[in-house]
Amino acid sequence: MTTRTVVTWLWAGNREYLPEHVNVLAAMFRRHLTLPHRFVCITDIKAGFEEGVEVMPIPASAQKLAAFRTPEGARFPSCYRRLWMFSDEAKCLGKRVLMTDLDVLLTRNVDHLFAPRAKFVGWQPKASWGGRERIGGGLYLLTPGAHPEVYEDFQGMASIVQARAAGYRGSDQAWMSYMLFGKVKLWPESAGIYSIRDLKDGQLPDDACLIQFNGTGKPWHGKPYWTREHWKK
Repeated sequence: MTTRTVVTWLWAGNREYLPEHVNVLAAMFRRHLTLPHRFVCITDIKAGFEEGVEVMPIPASAQKLAAFRTPEGARFPSCYRRLWMFSDEAKCLGKRVLMTDLDVLLTRNVDHLFAPRAKFVGWQPKASWGGRERIGGGLYLLTPGAHPEVYEDFQGMASIVQARAAGYRGSDQAWMSYMLFGKVKLWPESAGIYSIRDLKDGQLPDDACLIQFNGTGKPWHGKPYWTREHWKK
């Protein structure tokens, strides 16, 4: 039985993200994750997904969180529905789950991202946005059922204001960081995870295995030049 699951989310209303991007992401994981795994997209879109992508409808309990808007403003994503990952319901995803943003680029083997045994492993971005004491919302390893407080203690706008007042930025990232930073394991810098914001010269680091394109530039835009080599089926 496959115990590892890669999970990404896609919801209607943002034309920048499409089922085709999910298909490419699944293909990159097939190339660069040699461990047996499932690839699941949690979505409210019904068509456009290829073989190799398991489609799961967005649970009603997660969909309710879509009503909350990020304090960052309209041009930033509001991802509170992803807090469902910390609910008891999320145990249906499997024993070990790698939750990933859709706009990431894989460049080499990522088997080691599943190696840690802790029930939660996060990634601490190097770029300064929001300060250093935070956990990136777009990539983490989770044993479903662990840290249910992240989901159960979320009280909508009151929690959003609470995390913001503590200095945390983003939507689900802010609340998750507020609840977990300093209490959980983090991947070391040697894991080869980067934000595109970390690459000041636009060059791909030799040790990079996964690049997060948090911002307006996306890996399917073809910039920097090396994205064209890796963003493909």
